[in-house]
Amino acid sequence: MRLPAQSRRLETRAAKHRRGVPAPAFASAPTFAFAPAFAFARALAFALALVCVLLLPGCAGNPDRAWFVPRLTPRVSDKTPRADYNRIVFDHTRKLTGIYFHDATFGGRDWPALQEKYRPEALAAKNNRELYDTLNAMLKELGSSHATATPPEIVSIRKKMRDDAVSLLGYISVKLPGLDTPVVYEVSPDSPASEAGVKRGWLQIGGLQRDAPDAQVYEGEVVRQRFCDEHDEPRTVTFTLRAVKGMGSRKISELRPGGVLYLRFDRFDGESADWVREQLKTHAASTRGVVLDLRLNGGGQVSACRRILGNFFSEPVNAGVFWDRRENAAVVKASVSRRGAHYAGPLAVLVARMSGSGAEVFAAAIQDNKRGPIVGSTSTGRTAGAVLMSVDFPLPGGGKLQLPLRNYKTAAGVPLEGHGVRADVDAPLPTVAGLRAGADPALECAVAALGLR
Repeated sequence: MRLPAQSRRLETRAAKHRRGVPAPAFASAPTFAFAPAFAFARALAFALALVCVLLLPGCAGNPDRAWFVPRLTPRVSDKTPRADYNRIVFDHTRKLTGIYFHDATFGGRDWPALQEKYRPEALAAKNNRELYDTLNAMLKELGSSHATATPPEIVSIRKKMRDDAVSLLGYISVKLPGLDTPVVYEVSPDSPASEAGVKRGWLQIGGLQRDAPDAQVYEGEVVRQRFCDEHDEPRTVTFTLRAVKGMGSRKISELRPGGVLYLRFDRFDGESADWVREQLKTHAASTRGVVLDLRLNGGGQVSACRRILGNFFSEPVNAGVFWDRRENAAVVKASVSRRGAHYAGPLAVLVARMSGSGAEVFAAAIQDNKRGPIVGSTSTGRTAGAVLMSVDFPLPGGGKLQLPLRNYKTAAGVPLEGHGVRADVDAPLPTVAGLRAGADPALECAVAALGLR
């Protein structure tokens, strides 16, 4: 099958890049993607492969990140001997990382030595799970967000759903200070978790129980998880894994008492940009203040971030700058449009430790331009600190390699990668009792920060 014309142009550009000719930045709208290590823990190490975030915030086959094709990807198949399969995937991963990783110093790590360290383990892998675990262990040593390899099985599920915000369980668990076990923070509607009766505030006990723990996960697999329910009674829940839209797919609008418009969206994309504008316009006559909830927003498209910012400014303010390993810079500005909402009233932005990438760029732009307070519900007082521009490379066999190509600094010249956005107002963290009761003290704190009388 021939590559699309755009991909063939990319192939030529990448070849020039390797010869020392700077290549244009991206094939399509550049994006933020999200893959930090959270203080909020997920359902367990296994669930990290099931719940997909910007954040990344992360998006095979949809516009959240560009598919970038530097050359035709080497081919492998189920008939390829395992050792050859592993070698081809490993070599392609290390080559792409060596060429395109945003930091030419690899964060001070010895990249050739890391390759030699992990190569024997990768070549000895008995299946894709072991192979991709090794690839990710190698990439993790670079100390960067947005560097991750996704196995073909997960890529296939995302493509089928036409969405990267996919979960096979349908719930998010978080780790709260003072607790040794994660707590269910949110349950996706119409998911295996909701159908099994899992509720907010349940305590997750131990790991997910599988009949074949070393095998690759698959839709239709029956798994079990132990919980402590709202009555503090132990309960074992059986799930049949099914791909559903998870974190990153929700949008909630509510006009609260006192004229406070609450808007939650978990991803920066074209649909969210249109939705925010329309909600602001629809409720303009009744709105005295706006709270934007980005606590579960893991990032998304740069263009969408700029468009949503433009609704809150009268001019295209500076939102920071991205730069690559060759020091080529790209300034990000709010996109102010005549069709925008032009909302000039009080604004508060609610963030948490899971707010990543594009959500951090947005919050930093609001903060630097003194447009409104950033209200943070996080044990560290900061957001995720995962702000790099990344693209997705296809890997042999159908896997995917996400690599960061550009770093970011705010309009004030502050890098956010590894640091995050410091909140102006500290909000209470959720509690088990509060989650079970449906309370949201952080939201109430954000409403108070609007300063309405």
